[in-house]
Amino acid sequence: MPAATTAPDHAASARATGHVPAAALAHLLAPPGPEIGLLVVPEDVGGPAAFQELVRAGALRRLWGDVAAPASVPVTPTLRALAVRDQVPRGTVLAGAAAAWVLCGSAPPRVLDVVHPPGRHRPPPRQGRAARQAHVLRDETTLVAGVLVTSVLRTALDVATRCEPVQALSTLRRLEAVCGLDARAAARSLELRHRWAGRAQARRTLALLLAGTDDPV
Repeated sequence: MPAATTAPDHAASARATGHVPAAALAHLLAPPGPEIGLLVVPEDVGGPAAFQELVRAGALRRLWGDVAAPASVPVTPTLRALAVRDQVPRGTVLAGAAAAWVLCGSAPPRVLDVVHPPGRHRPPPRQGRAARQAHVLRDETTLVAGVLVTSVLRTALDVATRCEPVQALSTLRRLEAVCGLDARAAARSLELRHRWAGRAQARRTLALLLAGTDDPV
């Protein structure tokens, strides 16, 4: 059985020398640090001012809104999904640029695109969330940390349709690099959707992606 490791006996040292070592005194006087988990909100670190200072200092990495993670924690799709889980009601799907951000780490959205199916009540208004009605098939979704997110291909179609062309191209290239988006498959899927609103814009954006050009004009 390995020998137990013992910490320095500061009390014994104090008895022997008649004073308390500086290291022991600093340890006793230091305030206890907050318990920090994978996700950090202002309330965890003493309020908004302290939160902003930790973000500026690089100790925290902002994920979305007032949700951050310690800089030492790898940012993954799971972590990004956890950061917005409370914003995506049960029965709805995170879509568009927000879904792309979760899946591949593209630019974080200012507003979360939350889709609800026809016949379901529209989620109540909330700052940072925009709800819209749309058909999303079951095989066009994937579950990430308990959040239903549109699949890579469906996300690409939504991004090509709903995002400004420069942003769309940047996001689509990120989906290609990180998630293996097949741009040709996306273009074929678009043409099979006979009632797809915004088809012309999506077609132009996907054509630019396939051509490898940065010029959206």
